[in-house]
Amino acid sequence: MTVTVYSSKDASAPALTGIAGSLVAVLDACLVNGYGTKTAAGWTIAYTGTNQRVYKMNATAGTGNSLFVNDAGPSIPNEAEMTGFESPTGLGMGSGQFPTAAQISIGIGAVVCRKSATNDATVRNWTLIADDTCFYLFVETGDFAAPLATMPFIFGDIFSYKTSDPYRTVIIGRNTANNNSNSFENFGTLPGVSYSPLAITLGGHFMDRHWSGVGGSIPVGKHIEQAKLSGPIYGQGGGGYSGTNPIPLNNSPVVGIGGVSPGLVTFNYPNGPDGGLYLSPIWIHHNGSVRGYLKGLWSPVQSTPLNHNDTYTGTGNLAGKSFLSQSIMIGSNSAWQNSFIGQVHIETSSTWS
Repeated sequence: MTVTVYSSKDASAPALTGIAGSLVAVLDACLVNGYGTKTAAGWTIAYTGTNQRVYKMNATAGTGNSLFVNDAGPSIPNEAEMTGFESPTGLGMGSGQFPTAAQISIGIGAVVCRKSATNDATVRNWTLIADDTCFYLFVETGDFAAPLATMPFIFGDIFSYKTSDPYRTVIIGRNTANNNSNSFENFGTLPGVSYSPLAITLGGHFMDRHWSGVGGSIPVGKHIEQAKLSGPIYGQGGGGYSGTNPIPLNNSPVVGIGGVSPGLVTFNYPNGPDGGLYLSPIWIHHNGSVRGYLKGLWSPVQSTPLNHNDTYTGTGNLAGKSFLSQSIMIGSNSAWQNSFIGQVHIETSSTWS
C-alpha cells in the first residue's frame, strides 16, 4: 500500500474548473495515469465515455468496488454525480449500486461532488490523497473563501472491524445538487453528544451493504471521540434534527469534524501540560454498531488547531506518521454560522491501516 498526495500545485497537475470533464481529467491523472513526477494510485478505468468514467479500485488489496463519475454536467457543469457499484457493466449500469435512486433522487441515485462555485474556466485548487483502495478529495471551490474551507468527497474501503468484510466501501458527498449552501456539507457533520450518535445516519453517507452481506446499499453515520471537542451537553442538532441529516434547525451550538461554533468551551490547543495536538479516528457506524473507521483520516479534538495545508509529523502513538491538515466547511442551517469551519488531518505517509 502506497499513499500519494496529489495537488493542483504540482508541476503538470491537471486544472479543475467549473467546466464539464475537468473532474474526470483530475481523477484520470491521479488514480490511473499519473502526471509529472507523481505515479498513479493504482486504480483502473473499467468503462469510459465523454466526461464519464467508471474507476475500479485494486481488487487484491481491497474490495474491487467501482465508482461511476458523471462529469458531463447533468445538473450544472460545476458539479459531478458520483455513484458506487459492486459490479459495473457499463457507464451508470451494474449491480450492487450505492446509493440507489430510491435512497437519493439525484441522477441514477448519486451524491454530488462540487468542483467550483462558478460554471466557467476559473481554476480551483484541489488536493487528493489516495492509495489503491480509497481516495479523499478536497476542493477549494470558491464558495467559502473567508475563511477558506474546502468541499470534500470520499470514496473507498474503510478499515472494518469484521475480519472478512467484502462490503466495506463508503461513499460520502453532498445530497443536494445545484446548491452552494453549507447546509449540505455532509462530511463535516456529526451527531450531537446529547443524542445517541450510533442511532443517527447522515445525509450523503452510504455503504454498499450491511456487514452481514444481506440486502443492498445502506445509509451510515460517523462519529469521533467527541466529548473533548464539544463538551458533555451541547452538540450538533440542539435545535432538532431534519430527517437523517442532523443539521440544527435554529441557532443552537454546532459541533463537527475538527471544529465547533462560537460559544462552546473546547479542549485547548496546544494542550497545557504537554503542548499536545490530539486526534481521533473517524468511526463509521450503522444499525447500532461501529463498522470500522476511515483509513488514514483523523479529526482533531481541538477546534481547528492548525492552518489549511499545514503539515507535521506524529509523536507517541502516532510516531512514524506524517499529516496534512485540510479546512472543511461544516453543515449548518443557521445564517450566523455560514463561516463555521472544521478541520481534518490526513496521513500522507504510507501508514494507513
